[in-house]
Amino acid sequence: MKNLISARATHIIALVGISKNSGKTSLLNAILAEYPSLAWAVMTTGIDGEEKDLVYKTHKPQVSLHPGMLFCCDAQSLDTHGSKVQVLSAISYSGRKLFLAKALHSLKTQITGPSTVLQQAKLIAQARALGAQKVLVDGSLDRKSIAMEKAIDALILLVGASYGSVEQITEELGRLIMLRDLPQARLTKYQFRRLMRADEILIKHKSRWQSSKIQSLIQHEKQLIQVLERKPKALYIPTSLTDSVYEKLAKALATSDLKIIFRHPECIKLSRPHLQSLLRGCSASCLIPFKIKAFALNSTAIGKDAIPADDFRQQIRAAFPKESFFDIMEIDSAGS
Repeated sequence: MKNLISARATHIIALVGISKNSGKTSLLNAILAEYPSLAWAVMTTGIDGEEKDLVYKTHKPQVSLHPGMLFCCDAQSLDTHGSKVQVLSAISYSGRKLFLAKALHSLKTQITGPSTVLQQAKLIAQARALGAQKVLVDGSLDRKSIAMEKAIDALILLVGASYGSVEQITEELGRLIMLRDLPQARLTKYQFRRLMRADEILIKHKSRWQSSKIQSLIQHEKQLIQVLERKPKALYIPTSLTDSVYEKLAKALATSDLKIIFRHPECIKLSRPHLQSLLRGCSASCLIPFKIKAFALNSTAIGKDAIPADDFRQQIRAAFPKESFFDIMEIDSAGS
């Protein structure tokens, strides 16, 4: 963890969880407390630091900031803090009035942020321009989230017991690790820009990428099968590939020389068995790699029977002996 946080090339870090109540705010607070001397900015893709969970009504931690840290908040939070904060800029996103502020004293607060990737990227750039050395984003595993964009330098994945049983958690973790390990497509700068701009499936014949006029795989399976029958060299898929769609396409996709480039691994919404089948049948890569650089464990299960913390850590670590997992309460001892 220390190497990840202190790396000069790591400026923007997103915290994402495999489920709701995975402990992202607790981890964010632990990182800020462990490295208070860094010039941090914090934001979220929703609202974080609220007093109670909206579903379970359980207490939730607020975001704890040290003097000098930047954060995005709404007018209500700004009024609450009064002279403890300095407003650096006022920003309007989709009718919402938000503020980029600096904590002048230690404080506990809610944080928020814009709802679109473009707006989130602009806010991050603004925070960096105003002196933020590092930006922590409370994000989500969503291909429409800034956490899945190429601007993010690293992801820390929160593995929370709220997801389900240990067996369900290890199954999902195995799937995510397979997605993380997908190679990045080897493309020229022109080809990369061409694919990044595309919002439809592209087909490569010989050396040229061509339009397919297909923007979603759902209800277009027959059309795509016809495309595959013409033996293209490669496909570019910027949309979701789901289990139900894959079951209809599996035979056509199982062509040994077919290359599939996904915009991001999170476009592959397949169960682990279907994902394994896909990777056996064709060569898959991605434009934007899944930049999971660390795993954090949280044995607290909101709304479920608690799993003993020691048992939870032991079982997850035993299931993935080649991976490093730290508990959100173990950051001090998780140095390297």
